[in-house]
Amino acid sequence: MIHEITEFPVIQYQDDEILILYKPPTWFVHPPENKRFRRGLKRRTCVQWLADHHQIRAFPAHRIDAGTNGILIFGKTKESTAHLNLQFKNHEVDKTYHAVVRGWMKEKEGVIQLPLELDSTGELVECETYYKSLGQIELPFSVTPKFQTTRYSWLEVKPKTGRWHQIRRHMNRVAHPIIGDREHGDSHHNRFFREQLKVDGLCLSAIRLEFIHPGTLKKVVFKSMVADKWQHLNEIFKLGLFQAELKQ
Repeated sequence: MIHEITEFPVIQYQDDEILILYKPPTWFVHPPENKRFRRGLKRRTCVQWLADHHQIRAFPAHRIDAGTNGILIFGKTKESTAHLNLQFKNHEVDKTYHAVVRGWMKEKEGVIQLPLELDSTGELVECETYYKSLGQIELPFSVTPKFQTTRYSWLEVKPKTGRWHQIRRHMNRVAHPIIGDREHGDSHHNRFFREQLKVDGLCLSAIRLEFIHPGTLKKVVFKSMVADKWQHLNEIFKLGLFQAELKQ
C-alpha cells in the first residue's frame, strides 16, 4: 500500500485492460449530471485528468461520491469496461469502505437492511450494508447539551448493493451518521471535528476492491492509498490500523 498523498489523483496500477486510480476528496469521477454543478469542474474530474495529464482514455466502471476519497476501477477498452460493469451490476465486486460515525454501534458487527428511495424515480428498493466496528472512542467534550461526552466509531463497511449515497443514508437511518456528511449528517458533530479535531470533509473512504480481472479472468485485489486525514484519524482513535503497511 502506498502512503504518499497529494491533492491530485494518482494512478496506482494499470495494464492493457484496467486502470486503478486513487481519487482525492472533492474530485468527481466524471462531470455531474446536474448542469448547475458542471461549471468549473471539467478540470476537476478524474476522466478529464487522465486525458489531460496522461493522454489516457479510460472508462469508469463505477463511481464514488465527490466527497469520498479512495480507489476506483477504469476500463481501458470497451470490452473490459463492459466486463467490469457487469460485475458491478451483478453485485460480484467486493467493495470495502472505512467510515467514522457518530456514536457507538449496539452490535459490533451486523447488516443494515433498509429500503432506500431511488434518486431518479423515488421508488423504494431493497438495500444491504454490512458493517464491522474496528474501534471506538469517547471524548470528554460536550458537543450537544444532552451529553457531557461524545462517542464515535470507526467502521469497516461493505455495501452489498450500490445505490445512491447508500452507506451515508443507511448510517443516518440507524442514527449513526457519518462525520463530515453535510447532506445526511449531524452539523454539530461535523463542526466539532472540523474546528476542534482539525478533520474536515466526509469521513468515508473506499479502501479496497476485489473483482475478476477482465483480461486474465482471475480474482485480483487492490487497496487504496492512505490519505493524511485518515492517518490523523487513526492517531485520534489510537488503532494502529496502518502500522503493518507502513513497515513494508
